[in-house]
Amino acid sequence: MRQQTREKALTEREFERLLIGAMRMDDTQRSMETRAMLLIGGRMGLRPGEVTHIDASWVNRRREMLSIPSHDSCKKGRNGGPCGYCTQAAKQQLDHDADKDLETVLDEYWNPKTEAAVRDVPFGWDQRIAVAIEWLIDTYGGWPHSFSTLQRRLETALELADGLDESDTTLHGLRATAASYHAGRGLDAGPLQSMFGWRDLSTARNYIAVDGQMTARALGEVHG
Repeated sequence: MRQQTREKALTEREFERLLIGAMRMDDTQRSMETRAMLLIGGRMGLRPGEVTHIDASWVNRRREMLSIPSHDSCKKGRNGGPCGYCTQAAKQQLDHDADKDLETVLDEYWNPKTEAAVRDVPFGWDQRIAVAIEWLIDTYGGWPHSFSTLQRRLETALELADGLDESDTTLHGLRATAASYHAGRGLDAGPLQSMFGWRDLSTARNYIAVDGQMTARALGEVHG
């Protein structure tokens, strides 16, 4: 599955085309929302569930850091209750723990995928990302829509992007896009693991091992 996700990673040029696709949306507000979520997913490497649940309390503007908590009560659903994403995740958890009831499990959501996913992710290294996060927070307090809207926005941006279509990447593919981008720029395995919240260092090493840009850069340094 990890290999399949890496295969959905976009190149730098393809990702820029995707951003242009988002800019081509007729509705300006929708375009800005979509571009923001693409930058957060495709450059910061947040998981789709993390993007969906971004909250103002996660953002430290002085440190230019986004801190993903171990728990943040979801109120993104109807009537201020848990959203469909969290409800589905809770139901899946019940399949493995029949001793609990749905209401009890829902109290635990939202939470990150693993303990390693509780982390700080810097965003000040790229002003496009910093502006996108600050705009989302100032305008809405976070991502203002559902997980399914996140998916639809990506599909629309792909449709409007030159040379891309819906099969080229996914929401998880955006995360792989970010990992490939940072590995290609020379980020070491340890910081890469920390940034992406992976439990195993081997996952970060896999991205570094398959990235051709690092090889090209090393050859340039040797033969340049």
